[in-house]
Amino acid sequence: MKELLLKQNYHWTEKPFNTGVKREICSRIVSSMQTRHIKAITGVRRCGKSYLFRQIIQYLIKKNTPAGNILQINFEDPFFISHRDTPDIIEKLFKEYCILKNPQGKIYLFLDEIQNISGWQFWVRSLYDSNEEAGIFITGSNSDMLSADLATHLTGRVIPFEVFPFSYREYFSGMERNGLYIPEDRNAEELHQKLFGNKNELIHNLEKIFRTGLFPETVFLDDEELIMNILLQYFQGIIFKDIIPRFEVRNTKIIEELAYYMATNFTSLFSYRKIAESLGTDGNTIKEYISMLEKSYLFFAADYYEYSLQKQFRRNRKPYIIDCGMRSAVSFTFSDDTGKLAENSIFMALRRKYERVYYWQDDRTHKEIDFIIKDKNRLIAINSSYTDTIPAREFDAFTAFRQYARTDRNIIISRDTFIKQKAGDIEIEVIPFWVFAFMEI
Repeated sequence: MKELLLKQNYHWTEKPFNTGVKREICSRIVSSMQTRHIKAITGVRRCGKSYLFRQIIQYLIKKNTPAGNILQINFEDPFFISHRDTPDIIEKLFKEYCILKNPQGKIYLFLDEIQNISGWQFWVRSLYDSNEEAGIFITGSNSDMLSADLATHLTGRVIPFEVFPFSYREYFSGMERNGLYIPEDRNAEELHQKLFGNKNELIHNLEKIFRTGLFPETVFLDDEELIMNILLQYFQGIIFKDIIPRFEVRNTKIIEELAYYMATNFTSLFSYRKIAESLGTDGNTIKEYISMLEKSYLFFAADYYEYSLQKQFRRNRKPYIIDCGMRSAVSFTFSDDTGKLAENSIFMALRRKYERVYYWQDDRTHKEIDFIIKDKNRLIAINSSYTDTIPAREFDAFTAFRQYARTDRNIIISRDTFIKQKAGDIEIEVIPFWVFAFMEI
């Protein structure tokens, strides 16, 4: 056990360690340290949770926290394969750490992928209740695992955070060495003015991201074949390491086929019944398995915007994948999917900030609003039209939606068009994706 602790706690050597690209969420987590609540960080496998831990550890050390007062354990280590059903392994490692470092005063525990150890929540609660000098950070790759376990055993003791692959700002901050700087402005007009001179380079890089994605390990690689191979391994790892063991899935063939089906048909409305017919199973199984795919952060779904929840539940949903690069890695495409990749990218940019993202479609005319979000007291409608010639139907959709609800802001995301246009009494902002990627709505 001593060897494991020494291997994983690189900061004990007092040598510089790599912290990667600064994550925007890091400042929010640091700010939350004013309370002693457990910080629970969830996100898809390989999205950078471990490097986020490194950034928080670096912050603590810079604030003069003794390195020996910081303990990190990564439960993905092969050492734990034979200890998954041994919850007292955490206590044994903690005691070994106390003997090894004899920490005095405030201590900080970083427990990475803790869901790999059954019964982990009992040990965490015991430490939290018995030691007010312990700051506890945990990560997991399954939203249901943490939400269910925390709600049951750690109610009122937790602050949750979600982590995703890189944002566009994070990606371009990693490229600043190439001379491309993104200003701190969040207003569309100011961003358009300041970024206009670099728009061709921005479009080039953003459209590359559409193909190769934003996972930290692959985003700066040049070899697209290598990227696709790595992302395919991620996809399969989520299914076979996170979903199937966690939920004890018996029909592994169906859930794997479902995941590939969802990736191929992303951004298109789906019904549980039709998918069930395609895969040769029943609708309830498909509904259950899609829920598992969502809880693992592999897929998300936009629900229909409807005041009545009962009516909303009867509507078809629209699926989106965690990362466009992963979609490229697992799907056969026979046509240009840039429009769908842009739509998926817009959804994920919104999902980072808003837990609920909706869509709307007129039953008679089929005019559609791709995204509807509630931002405090504002209702915002957004359409994706990744082209420089915006079809009239994109504008008409806002007029149709006005018959159903009044919006506070209406946006069309284009490829390179930046205008404001009226549709009746509705003002619609057409904003290029290379501006939208960095703005606040």
